[in-house]
Amino acid sequence: MELLSNVTQRASIALSTAGLILVVCLTAAPVTASTPDGETPANEGVCDTLQGATPGLYGLCVAYCEAQDLDDYEDKPSRTRILANYRKKMQAGDQDMPCIQVPCACVSQEELNSMTADGLVECNRLSGQIRIEDNVTGIHFATTDTTVNRERCVYVKAMGGSPTVRNMLLDEDGAQACYTAIDEACASVGE
Repeated sequence: MELLSNVTQRASIALSTAGLILVVCLTAAPVTASTPDGETPANEGVCDTLQGATPGLYGLCVAYCEAQDLDDYEDKPSRTRILANYRKKMQAGDQDMPCIQVPCACVSQEELNSMTADGLVECNRLSGQIRIEDNVTGIHFATTDTTVNRERCVYVKAMGGSPTVRNMLLDEDGAQACYTAIDEACASVGE
C-alpha cells in the first residue's frame, strides 16, 4: 500500500511539473529578432532578383543590406568586406549589389531630418521631380529632378545665420540618390 502511495505521489508531481512547463510554454511571449533599422529581414525584396543567380550572391546581398545599418555602430564597416566577397563571386551576367546606398550630394540626411523633425513639411512629386519644404521656420527646402538631361539637386536654408544654397548638376545615379533620400524623408512624416 505504501509503495502504491509513493508511485501515485510521484506520478502526481510529474503531471504537475509537466502541466506547469506546458503553461509556461504556451503563455510565454514570442521571441522576435530586431535589427538596427527595425526591418527584419533586411533585404525587403531588393535581393530577390539574385535568387537563381550565381550561388552565394543572394546571401551576401542580404548580409550587405543589413550591414549598412550596422556600419553606423561599428568602427570598421563590415559591408566593405561583404561587397568585396560579392564582387569576387560575381560572374558574367550577374548584377552588381542591388542595395548600395549612394548618399545625396547636395542635401545630407541631417539636413533632411531637421526639416522633418516637427512633422510639418509639404512634399510634392511630379514626373521625375520631388520637393520637400519646411516653411514653418522660414525658407527651407530640397528638390531634385531626375529627368534625362536635367538631373540636378537644389538645397536652400535661408533662416538663422548665413543662408545655405546648393545648386548642383548631377549624373543619373546622383539624381536618383537625391530623389530617394528626399522621398524617404517625405515618407517618414506620411507625405
